[in-house]
Amino acid sequence: GIGQRSFTWSAGECDVLAILGQPVMESWESPYMIAMAKSVCAVGGRILEVGFGLGISAAAIDSFPDVVEHVIFEANEQVCGQAGLWSDGAARPTTVYQGFWQDLVDDFPPESFDGILFDCFPLTAAHYRDGEVVEFFPFAHKLLRSGGIFAFYFDCGSSWAEAERGFLADTQPLLEKIGFSSVRFSDVPVSPRKDCPYFWKDRFLLPVATK
Repeated sequence: GIGQRSFTWSAGECDVLAILGQPVMESWESPYMIAMAKSVCAVGGRILEVGFGLGISAAAIDSFPDVVEHVIFEANEQVCGQAGLWSDGAARPTTVYQGFWQDLVDDFPPESFDGILFDCFPLTAAHYRDGEVVEFFPFAHKLLRSGGIFAFYFDCGSSWAEAERGFLADTQPLLEKIGFSSVRFSDVPVSPRKDCPYFWKDRFLLPVATK
């Protein structure tokens, strides 16, 4: 079931996290995860991270001295346990909540956060392409304070050109319609392992939306 997670294993020099038998995060993604963390921590304050994964972005968020609190949502029981152990040694005050974001967001009032990072494994195959993030867009806008920053994992198409076109044609207009005042993107070069089954481009698209 969705709550089952196979422990991190090694693929050469690469750490891999698998859920439902699918590799969903690998350590070569570190430059992208760190860039996302840097984006959402630009104004410091209270940061929400949806999905702990291998803890790469969490460690990056924790390294920013202007972060006053770090809140983590993690649905998977075992991954949540790892997040809890990690949080015990965190430099910033950190709270880990186990559960799906759909069940947790209403526990927080509007304008609770200064930055939100979203990168979680989809609940169903139907959500696999966008990782549920489109459904999260309105909640991100609601939970952010004015000037707050939202960044999220994005991948579509079989090439960088297709990913860029997809973002500009579909994702950016949707974020603007929801009410984000600024939507931009950058590219983050990466070097996927040779046999990675879910990513083969030479860069990620990093979306950043400001309320």
